[in-house]
Amino acid sequence: MLFFISLLMVFISSYLMASVLSPKDTNNRPTGVYPFLYTLLIMFAQVVLTMEVLSLFSAIKEIPVLIFNALFLVSAVYLWIKKDKPLYVPDIKTCLKKIFNGLKRDKFLAVMAFGFVFFIISVILLDLFLPVNGGDALTYHLNRSSYWLFQGNLNHFTISDDRNLVMPINSEILYLWNLLFFKNDIGLYFISFIGYIAVIFSIYNILEYFGFSQRRKLWAVFILSSFASVMAEVSSLETDVLIAGTMLSGITIFLYALKDNNKTGLYFSSLACALAMGTKSPAIIVMPGVFLLMSYFAYKKLQKNFYKPILFFSGLLIANFLIFSSYNYILNFMDFHNPLGSESSRAIHGFRGGIKAYIANYIRYIFMMFDFSGFRYSEYVGEHILNAKFAIFDFLHIPHELGVEMSDNNEINNRFVNVKVGTGLLGFLLFLPSVITASILGFFKKCGKKIHSLCAFGWMFFINVACLSGAIAYMVFSIRFMTFIILLSCPVLALSYIKKANLIKCLILFFVMSYFLVMSVNLSGRQHAQIMDVMLKTKTLNEAREQIRCALYTGFEGKRPECYVTEHIKTLPKNTKLAFFFGAMDATYPINMLNAHGYKIDTLLPEKAPTYNLEQYDYIITTNKILASTVLLTDTKNTEIKYKVDKRGYAYYPEYMPFSCVYETETPNKGFYTKDLKNAVITDSRCMIDTPFFEDKGFELIKAINFTSEQREQTKFVSIYKNIRKKN
Repeated sequence: MLFFISLLMVFISSYLMASVLSPKDTNNRPTGVYPFLYTLLIMFAQVVLTMEVLSLFSAIKEIPVLIFNALFLVSAVYLWIKKDKPLYVPDIKTCLKKIFNGLKRDKFLAVMAFGFVFFIISVILLDLFLPVNGGDALTYHLNRSSYWLFQGNLNHFTISDDRNLVMPINSEILYLWNLLFFKNDIGLYFISFIGYIAVIFSIYNILEYFGFSQRRKLWAVFILSSFASVMAEVSSLETDVLIAGTMLSGITIFLYALKDNNKTGLYFSSLACALAMGTKSPAIIVMPGVFLLMSYFAYKKLQKNFYKPILFFSGLLIANFLIFSSYNYILNFMDFHNPLGSESSRAIHGFRGGIKAYIANYIRYIFMMFDFSGFRYSEYVGEHILNAKFAIFDFLHIPHELGVEMSDNNEINNRFVNVKVGTGLLGFLLFLPSVITASILGFFKKCGKKIHSLCAFGWMFFINVACLSGAIAYMVFSIRFMTFIILLSCPVLALSYIKKANLIKCLILFFVMSYFLVMSVNLSGRQHAQIMDVMLKTKTLNEAREQIRCALYTGFEGKRPECYVTEHIKTLPKNTKLAFFFGAMDATYPINMLNAHGYKIDTLLPEKAPTYNLEQYDYIITTNKILASTVLLTDTKNTEIKYKVDKRGYAYYPEYMPFSCVYETETPNKGFYTKDLKNAVITDSRCMIDTPFFEDKGFELIKAINFTSEQREQTKFVSIYKNIRKKN
């Protein structure tokens, strides 16, 4: 109940502020795209600012948050009354009438609209009931919010996975808002869904701004909605669609602000971009392309005075970034002496390989567009696509794996695995031809203003890919960044609209409806039929949610290792004090949330084990025999080496030690860490903490569980130790 009170106050205050700040018609009614987008942005900014301010005092608790919500609400009501009570009332009737008229003129669009509604309903059902069960969410996105919840601030904490510390935090602040009141993750997927709503609203109104027909606007919205990666992300905690919606909101507001000479609009445009930059780093990577797009349209509108709104926007962007997005960058600088994070995280994610690697990355990202998610056609043509890519590499004398951090194993994707799914067939059948066509036709004067406008979005795509190619090392998971980049340029899809019914249009309809009607209910790990089966077999909704979260895959009745551990902990008395030595990729969220149920759980760093006072704990649990950690005690040059290295580059200790650590470099194919500090950076430690280490400190091994799994990351050896010296 308290969350809904908080949500209501945040919404009403944001809605009233949006009504006050939006341009008005002659009847003092807010008009245009501004009120809707302003409301979303003010809500986002208000939650972020509230948590940041309270974090300074370690006061992120229910009552302080509600007090801040009330203060914003009172201020908004006062300003609203003072400004003659303007109220935004969306003209839904007129909007629906325009949409229906467009559908009447093209029966293909009417069929797509049916599939679109089916897809939206399927997403809402998933977002209502599905627990958070994605690997990245349980180890990183949602997990870091659970640590903030119990420490009362946004500061860095002890954890083995540095992603929990160094990455931007704005989306996780939204998750924290939910956890603070619910103490669970119900409804969190709606954050991505709202980002998606902002995407389609922005694309629709950008095309409206340039004067495209209703049919072309609907076509673009339906096509981008049927992209496989979009469908996967709107029911997940991945943030690429969220930052796309935020950044597109900024672009949309900027265009209309230029048209209306609206400086308030420029402020909110900069706010949208700043919020995106504080949510995920790709938003920073694409800013050169977005900035050039805005400069182009400012020049088309104002000619020699184009620099005035650009300078105004830039100054506001810096200010908004400092207020709403710099918090964790400052923490990174304080803890790691670099706003981008630790030495190890920069080494892992940073670009490497020189000019050839840059060219190779660009080629790889373009070939990522060839995605067959949900279809097996890649089994017939995938080899030819790969051969074409490698032929280009060979022609340019570029090694095939140069600059690669995480390889795609030279496979063309055809599965619906969330972190590897691309845009699907329509990405390369429609978007790629559209973006190329728009980029070329814009140079011909006869094509008209509409095509020239789309040309700018086409070139922004290629510029953004160029920025991405030199910003980070290539990873198979970068397909998610490509989704973000593609969505920013989706107005070009208006070019792909086909008026007359023909074989090509029928083929496009087949793919769109296949994704809407079949793929939307068969996402990997989120199949509607299997989820329904689990719900029917369990007694309560909460039990069903936990079974789905703990399963290695939907319908599997066993559990992930961390869920067996949580069940064991629940058999212990409340107030039991436990210490955990986690590995870097462990799904720590379910275990850490036991702090909300009366247990006292501390996370300890494996590399630092000998320095802890372990006698204060009732139990110690290690999640594997070898515990990897990407959070290091020292940087490379100050690391002390106590092991030997054999001829193959593997580290070993000449004699048995109950506690030992070795260190891996960013070039694992060359073996473990050596004494050569000039050409390597330590990226992680791998520590073994054996039973005698704990026995010497008064602990007894009471349980050891060996988890074997076809999924390598789920193979664990959990050890539970009890303090036999501590008296209750």
